[in-house]
Amino acid sequence: MSSLWTPGGERPVNPSPEPGDAAGAGRTSADPTGDPLRSAAASLGVDLDSLTDEEREELRSELTEMMRVRREIAATPAAEMVSNHLIRFLDLATIYLEADPPAFGEAATAIEAFRAVLEGVGDRLGDHRPMLTEALGQIQMIFVQVKQAHEQRSTGA
Repeated sequence: MSSLWTPGGERPVNPSPEPGDAAGAGRTSADPTGDPLRSAAASLGVDLDSLTDEEREELRSELTEMMRVRREIAATPAAEMVSNHLIRFLDLATIYLEADPPAFGEAATAIEAFRAVLEGVGDRLGDHRPMLTEALGQIQMIFVQVKQAHEQRSTGA
């Protein structure tokens, strides 16, 4: 049996049946009674009837919170969401550069991912683009500085 991580902990999940699998015959993700909790649970592979009342209420609460967050994200412009994620790439690169010893390959991957998305999305990032372009230049400069300092320490120069 698989599990699904939720903010309230791991939940057991029945794997989706393979086409032609007799165990999954007649199962659908839609609930004929129209119960949204039952439909949501079925789509996650969770047998609602196997849960206690407390577990059902916890699942209902988690699904309600998940839907609230999804609505909030849907109301946020994509340029803002992508910019936020790009900043996380920079955070990741910084973590790798601060490691002892620095993980230059990992940092370079995060920086290159940042650069590729920034160049690929371009002007669609709107007002965020100039700040992100500047941040890219800064992290590239920091990368070079950290690499040079590391090489000097390694050679004893």
